[in-house]
Amino acid sequence: MFRRSRSLPAALLACAGSLGAPALAHSPDADCPGDEACGKVATLRLLHRLGRAPSGAPNPFTDRSQPDQTDVLQNDLSIEVFPATQTIAGTCTITLKSLVDNLTDFTISLAPALTPGTILVNNIAVPPPTTTGTLLRTIALDRPYNTGETIILSIPYAGAITNGQSGVLWAAQDGQPVISSFSEPFDAGTWWPCKDGDYGLAGDNTDKAVWRLAITHDSALTAVSNGQFLGTDPAGPGKVTSRWSSDYPMATYLSFFSLAKYNAWTLVYNGAPVGNAGPITIPLRFFVFSASDTPARRAAWERVVPMLDALRPLFGEYPFPAEGYGIYQFPFSGGMEHQTLVGQGNFAEQVTIHELGHQWWGNNVTCRTWSDLWLNEGFASYTEALWAEFKPGSVGSVALQNYMIGSKPAFENVGGTVYCLDTSSEARLFSRDLTYKKAQWVLHMLRGIVGDTAFFETLATWRATYQGSAATTDQFRDICEQVSGQDLQWFFDQWVFGPGAPSYAKGLQTFVLNGKYWTRFHVRQTQDTAWPVFTNPLLVRFSTATGPVDHIVKPIARTSYFVRASGTAGASDLFFDPNNWVLNYGIAGEAPLQGPPVVLSSLPAAGSSTDFAAPLAQLKFEFSENTSAGPATFVVRRSDGSVVDFSYSYSSPAQTATLSFPTRLSPNTYTVELASVPASIGSGQALDGDVVSPDAPASYPTGDGVAGTSQIGIPMLRFSVVPGSCPCDLNSDTMVDDADFVIFAYDYDQLVTMNSDFNGDGVTDDADFVLFAAAYDQLLCP
Repeated sequence: MFRRSRSLPAALLACAGSLGAPALAHSPDADCPGDEACGKVATLRLLHRLGRAPSGAPNPFTDRSQPDQTDVLQNDLSIEVFPATQTIAGTCTITLKSLVDNLTDFTISLAPALTPGTILVNNIAVPPPTTTGTLLRTIALDRPYNTGETIILSIPYAGAITNGQSGVLWAAQDGQPVISSFSEPFDAGTWWPCKDGDYGLAGDNTDKAVWRLAITHDSALTAVSNGQFLGTDPAGPGKVTSRWSSDYPMATYLSFFSLAKYNAWTLVYNGAPVGNAGPITIPLRFFVFSASDTPARRAAWERVVPMLDALRPLFGEYPFPAEGYGIYQFPFSGGMEHQTLVGQGNFAEQVTIHELGHQWWGNNVTCRTWSDLWLNEGFASYTEALWAEFKPGSVGSVALQNYMIGSKPAFENVGGTVYCLDTSSEARLFSRDLTYKKAQWVLHMLRGIVGDTAFFETLATWRATYQGSAATTDQFRDICEQVSGQDLQWFFDQWVFGPGAPSYAKGLQTFVLNGKYWTRFHVRQTQDTAWPVFTNPLLVRFSTATGPVDHIVKPIARTSYFVRASGTAGASDLFFDPNNWVLNYGIAGEAPLQGPPVVLSSLPAAGSSTDFAAPLAQLKFEFSENTSAGPATFVVRRSDGSVVDFSYSYSSPAQTATLSFPTRLSPNTYTVELASVPASIGSGQALDGDVVSPDAPASYPTGDGVAGTSQIGIPMLRFSVVPGSCPCDLNSDTMVDDADFVIFAYDYDQLVTMNSDFNGDGVTDDADFVLFAAAYDQLLCP
């Protein structure tokens, strides 16, 4: 449902208990400025003010019993509503299957204002149900049922569905009543007997069932509901019975009915092929209040055609093509994602795209518990952002950035968590800032971290895995990790289960070393200390005289320090997250702070390979400042773990340590480790020597932003010397001849030299002579 447009208009207050209300006071063409005036939570607050028992009712919260012990297959509802008295009467037939042996009872949600008649279980009358919660009643079955057995319950009922006492909303337009149900999250049982959870509990939305509705009403009104319209039958003077049916299983809260004097029209959507599927035809239908019908408003709703064009390639095929999609108008100013036919109180583009997005995210794949509601609302809200990016005429990523900037949660509310721990508070559950805005930022940041390909593949896998069912936040994280190949526990801990968002401070200082420009800078997180340190990868952009220079860093501490190359000129300023991929609340400039030294570069580079014929006899490490590094700082090893001896020298002007070997290194894979951690001569801070990977050139400059290293004894550099095409050509004249033999003989006498160590075992010996003799016979190098 749409986060910003959920209030009832002032006219609804006037018509509570009366059908003589004026026309709707809220302009259905206007967007909504505030959380009290807009948002589903405002509707719930109003219903509470009108007298409906709030979630904090004195009855102890009791979840439905055995939610996973039965599978509801079909809900068949036959009802009549009576506008004069705001009452309802009818029968609900629930067909279900037992998933366990010895099932003896079944719990339904049915409000105290509704009185059940004689309940039949497989045509056998059973005792009246017992009250087990605020809305819950437990029916004793006629006998124990075992796994796989089918049970048909027939539940007649009648009672009040007045404003403030139910999830049914009453208003008037064009001289006729408007009667619309609204079930999310806990109100389905206020107008029909159903399998559902009690007020305020997290519940479980996994069990989905097909839907049949027969509703008797005044013939001057039109009835709408989920699925396909099957027709009307005469039902006495001035009355008809309208029949609707949906064969796509849906969660309980998505079922609905609405009665009003509607003007209706239809379209046919012809969609191009998506993926491996062919073209598709989807029926579209619209129901607008007779007093609201204008060409402009019709055109606004008909934008679902280009919206479907934009969303189908991103999300996959529309989930309910056989029953189509549509919009009906209802008597409050927001939207509700009823499956296949959504309710909207206005004609705003943002509401229309939001509710369409829900057909994939919320309806096809549903949040399993109300604590996971962000999986519905955050996804639908991010659909708004994707529409801004991909709609016809969009400027793409610029439009996306602008949309996300305008969709930040209010700072005073961002301290809450996206995951809703307190489902007893509807205000919290449907928080505009947390469940909608911060949640859509979670998806936006996730996309920025894993990249577009993995992000949209994640959505496809999420849908393929859980379509037609429901899932949790942890299950979504599992899919994200599976597709991206990344460990994302940190991200979910910080952004979904944790409070707040970062604010940043920055400082920088440029220096030149050995003819190259470098910039020291720090990332200081200034948010509330009760909030976590946010470790999102952060794009940092240097502003230089020759153009921008970008780097990505990952702050892991309240203050993290980095050194990065700034191109061919010094950096005059730096910008964090210039493309708006991280939710944050400001970046303040400040004086640079002294950070720890790092290793700026290595020679050879991490992951490099050097031909044996190009002698490699030295390693060099360039530091960001002079340190206490010495010969005991480094250990060089071959792939078998054996240590390679070297001599050590250090140049203070160049801030460079040089490790020199007695001869060139022979073919092998080598690693360099820190045996101890040197410190800055000036500040005394320990070297930040951590590397992401000893094989990745991007690991240099070193550092995770914090002084010291946890990688003692762990390779900080790995490189290889490879034999090349002619390793035995020791004098590089393209021939293996007597001149090379003279060199080999000298090395052979030395034994411990690597100069003619063709097999890379660290010595020149008989094994190398065998290789040399074979090459000598060939004489010419290939």
